[in-house]
Amino acid sequence: MNKTFRGLRAGFTLLEVMVSTAIMVVIVLTVVTIAADTMRVYDRAVADLSTQSEARGVLDAMENDFSTAVVRADGRCWMEIVVPGGNGAPAGAPQSVGNVHRVDQPIVMLFSTPADRPRWSAEATGRRQLRGDVCAVAYRLGHRSPFDMPGEKIQQVYGVYRTVIDPENTFNEGLKVIMDGTPAVPTSPWNYWTGGARNVHEYAPVAGASGLKTKTLLDATPGCWTLDEQNFIASNVVAMNLILWCSSSLPATVVPPATMRDPLGRVDSVLRPVFAVAADTTRNGTNPAVGGYGAAFKSGTTAATVPAASLRYATAAAPASVAMPTAAAVHPQDLFLGRLRVYSNRLYPDNLPVGAPVAVAPLPYLPYTVRGVEVSLTLLTPEGSKELRGLQELRGESTLADTAAFRRIVFQHGRNFTRYIRVLANGG
Repeated sequence: MNKTFRGLRAGFTLLEVMVSTAIMVVIVLTVVTIAADTMRVYDRAVADLSTQSEARGVLDAMENDFSTAVVRADGRCWMEIVVPGGNGAPAGAPQSVGNVHRVDQPIVMLFSTPADRPRWSAEATGRRQLRGDVCAVAYRLGHRSPFDMPGEKIQQVYGVYRTVIDPENTFNEGLKVIMDGTPAVPTSPWNYWTGGARNVHEYAPVAGASGLKTKTLLDATPGCWTLDEQNFIASNVVAMNLILWCSSSLPATVVPPATMRDPLGRVDSVLRPVFAVAADTTRNGTNPAVGGYGAAFKSGTTAATVPAASLRYATAAAPASVAMPTAAAVHPQDLFLGRLRVYSNRLYPDNLPVGAPVAVAPLPYLPYTVRGVEVSLTLLTPEGSKELRGLQELRGESTLADTAAFRRIVFQHGRNFTRYIRVLANGG
């Protein structure tokens, strides 16, 4: 009887308790690790989805605007791209935005028929429908708070601003500027966007007001209309690159009654890129005259190699040792440093004179027809944006003095998105 009770009172040994405890600790640690990894993957997925959503909003808007762009074959400039702070940019162009490299922040100005154009006037009473469909549209990057001006440093974010002028004011002011241009006195979208105060329809007028406001559209000040908070469409965009894919509007060879041919002798069906580069050493240390994409250039310019060249040199016979064309070259290049004016069948890079005699060899313009636009965006993830704004606030700087820190954040937290858009109005 005593032996029976002693057997019932027996418990676990110390070794058994230690083994079971160790097993339980391993199981708990495994579950915690799996949960932490799951949460990290979830946070990363949410961040990527948020970044993709921001990029998709910009790319969708640009696809709609470029695909419906107005490019009339009437000898007038209907589209323009300006690189802030770039060599060759027009007088009064804004300077670079924050730490973003100037070649990564082009200002795009064009006329299109966007589906989301203003259709009603903004009068507080007696609202009426706005007539017309062609609108002046502009894109640019900004660095400020999208909620107030200019906002605390921790509120300032990089982003894309898209400005759409209603069709009536576009017709009365924007199209008038373009149509008044002549070969002797050429005009372009830049003349409209920077030619003084313009009329726009305010989305939220005060009670009893007509809704028609006079605004400065585009200049270097944060208070201009193109940087208004209602034009903010995407945050955390730290780079926007545009590559125009063109075909030649001149034949490869001179066939009577034609008097001119393509300077490179390439057939008109061959697409070639035209893009912006920067005249400094931050992109290409081998040649301080012009930075950019040196690998895209081909040194051979003989009859055998010219048709295969993706981009052409500025000189007629550039040696193989030259990595890039020089900025001071006389010949037009398949690139621009600060300004590109787009016509239906030719492009004027930088400050090439419009209307110069075509007898000059080579042509004073690029005889190209824009068929499509390749848009590339670089966006910071929410973690990268938070780190950048925190660093700005910590150092008390709206623009980081340590540019290496900005490049590190972009390299670590940047996501790239690209889309090819056909310019349908120009046969794209």
